[in-house]
Amino acid sequence: MNFYYIHLMPRDNLSYCFIDDYPSEVGIKSYKIGKGLMLGADYPAASRVYMTERYTGIQLSDLIENACGMLIVSKRIKETFEQVNNGPTEYLPLTICNHKKRVASTDYFIINPLGTIDCLNLKASTITYHDEKIVQVQRPVLAPEKLKNVPHLFRIQEHTYSFLMSELMLERLGTLTPPPTNFYFEQLDQAPAQPGNTRSAS
Repeated sequence: MNFYYIHLMPRDNLSYCFIDDYPSEVGIKSYKIGKGLMLGADYPAASRVYMTERYTGIQLSDLIENACGMLIVSKRIKETFEQVNNGPTEYLPLTICNHKKRVASTDYFIINPLGTIDCLNLKASTITYHDEKIVQVQRPVLAPEKLKNVPHLFRIQEHTYSFLMSELMLERLGTLTPPPTNFYFEQLDQAPAQPGNTRSAS
């Protein structure tokens, strides 16, 4: 099965809004959103984010671009994820406000796949290391032998802000009418691990 990387900042249509910050209501627990950790009761249902002042775009799209590595999607995308996804995931309700601090929509969600998946061929991927630890994954390449039982939506272990979806998820999104807006993805290469590829990811 093929898997696809979801682009959180495609910047293809500048008329769409952009978010710069986590919901202030979450406070210091915001780091959990980027790490795939459960928020549970630490996430207030009235959480909201604001369109950034540095971009003038105000239109709402199915995927909301942001600088925080959050997967923010419309209600219909969230419902599609729920129908197909088979992994532990939080669907956190989110209100989006415009530049004037007025409510633009209450029908958005932060999608928080819990945990991460060891799915990369570390030798085939383009990775920056520091003191034997991974600091950046520039070009992820998947290891097919690690993909047998992965969820249809998940985070890469070596970079928790990278979200992957399965071919089945992509097909289901393709049935939506009208098609999802501002939703860009990229099929990732796969390469079987070679003997001796034992470099640690930790």
